[in-house]
Amino acid sequence: MERWSYAKAGVDINKQKEMQRKILGLIKSRAEGIGSYASSFKLGDMEITLHVDGVGTKTILLDKLGRNEIAGWDCVMVNANDIACEGFKGILLVDYLATEKGDPKLSEDIGKGLTKAIESIGAVLAGGETAIMPDVVKGYDISCTLLGTRYADTREPEPGDKVIAVASTGPHANGYTLIRKLIDAGRLSLDGIEEDIVAPVANYHNPLLDAMKEGKVKWAAHVTGGAFRKVHERLPKDLGLKLDCWEIPEVFMRIVKAGNLDPMEAYTTFNMGVGLIVIGDEESIKYFEREGLKAWVAGEVQKGETRICTPWGGAGYKVRNWQK
Repeated sequence: MERWSYAKAGVDINKQKEMQRKILGLIKSRAEGIGSYASSFKLGDMEITLHVDGVGTKTILLDKLGRNEIAGWDCVMVNANDIACEGFKGILLVDYLATEKGDPKLSEDIGKGLTKAIESIGAVLAGGETAIMPDVVKGYDISCTLLGTRYADTREPEPGDKVIAVASTGPHANGYTLIRKLIDAGRLSLDGIEEDIVAPVANYHNPLLDAMKEGKVKWAAHVTGGAFRKVHERLPKDLGLKLDCWEIPEVFMRIVKAGNLDPMEAYTTFNMGVGLIVIGDEESIKYFEREGLKAWVAGEVQKGETRICTPWGGAGYKVRNWQK
């Protein structure tokens, strides 16, 4: 049976990383940690961050299914979750909506999602831009830029530290080019999984920052583009994770089966049911559970490589070749 991949669908993560390196190699920045989730700047006595991200090609599916409000919510949350991993709280946001044609109903739906998400993290919408570009855009594209201020400090993980996994609501905002290609090829049906496929990105921002503030979390990683490969790369150079098996939600099992995905491909494209990795105290679990999010002890920090137990490779499936 033919194996599919994210690159075959049109998104090559290695080329994306090379594009980022080319840009960063030309830019002289005064920011600390540029290239991570959230670089930081000193503005007087304040430490701030400025982060930009978008919803990606999930918008094509949301538009087709009439669920565009989710795009507004997701646009905020992909940014808010990222900066929270570095200890920053989102306070001010601007959005950018590019459309193929003028569509007031579309902007209204997206605006509802934006408003709900901004209120949920306690931020303010400072403005934005809407552009109609039929020669450039097919459908629509939305991104947000979020300003955050230092709220809590992070600490370096150490071997033996507990790893807490926090459940995702679905694929969040990653891997949708591959998902859509599988749907279009007739290999993946939305029957019974539509709500999981389009589910809004989980709000990790609020509970994560509260747990960090109370000293229950040392370090966190939002499982987004690059998935567990990116999590591994963010760890200090000599450290990896040993992750026990967890129950993979049906939506991911269906995607993996439809694409006959290699385990490495699955865990570097999708969050596989875990949207946030937290390193710290087991007591941090209650902060997420209070927000209705499932969380559990998933393993520990170890020296060297990252190993993930998967349903395909059996206990101790080794994830190889993830370079820092």
